[in-house]
Amino acid sequence: MKAKSKTDPRIVRSRQMFRDALIELIKEEGYDSLTVQKIAARADLNRATFYLHYRDKQDLMQQSVNEVFNELTQSLHLSEMNPSGFDYQTEEPHPAFLRLFEHIGLYAGFYEVILNEPNLPGFTGELTEVISRFVTAGINTVAPRDNQLNVPREMLVSYTSAAFLGVIGWWLKNDRQFSPKYMAAKTMLLAIKGPYAENPFMLGESDKSSDRMSQ
Repeated sequence: MKAKSKTDPRIVRSRQMFRDALIELIKEEGYDSLTVQKIAARADLNRATFYLHYRDKQDLMQQSVNEVFNELTQSLHLSEMNPSGFDYQTEEPHPAFLRLFEHIGLYAGFYEVILNEPNLPGFTGELTEVISRFVTAGINTVAPRDNQLNVPREMLVSYTSAAFLGVIGWWLKNDRQFSPKYMAAKTMLLAIKGPYAENPFMLGESDKSSDRMSQ
C-alpha cells in the first residue's frame, strides 16, 4: 500500500488539530505541564494517531515552528523585494510588510505563545532570525551602499529587528486593535524614517483624520 503523503488532506487536518491543541494548552497551562495524552484529548484524536506524526511534544512543537516559519519566509518573497514598493508619499505599505502582518494575524495564537511562553526561549531566537532576514533584505533594498547609512549595517539590522519584534508583541498583546495594513504602514515608516524624523508621532488634524479612516 502506498504511504500517505503529508499533503493528504486527512494528514494535514490531523496535524493542524494537534498544533491547535498544543497552542491552546500552552496558553492555558504552560508548556512544561503538557503531556501527549492532554494534547491528543484536546485535539479529539488518540495517542496512536499522535505517534504517527510526532515522537513527543517537543517534536510537535519543533515541527509546528518549522512549518509556520517556513510559511512566513515564503510569503515574504524576500528575493523579490525592490525599491519601487516603498511609497514615501502616501505611506502605502510595501507588499512584504503587509504580508508579514497578515501572516502574524493569521497565526496570532501561535506567535503569542512563541513570544510569551518563558519555557520556549529557543523558538524566540528562531523568530528573530526570520525577522532579521526580512529586515536585512529591506535595508539592502533601500540602502544598498554602506555610505548611505549613518551606522554600521549590522547595528541597524539588530536595532530594527528588535523593534519589529517589540511592535509585533505589542500588537498581539493589544488584541490586534489595528489592521495589518495600518501596522505595516506605520512600522515601515518607523523602520525607514525613524521615530523622530519629521515628528511622525506629532500628527496634524488632516493626518489624524486620515489615520482614523485607514484603521
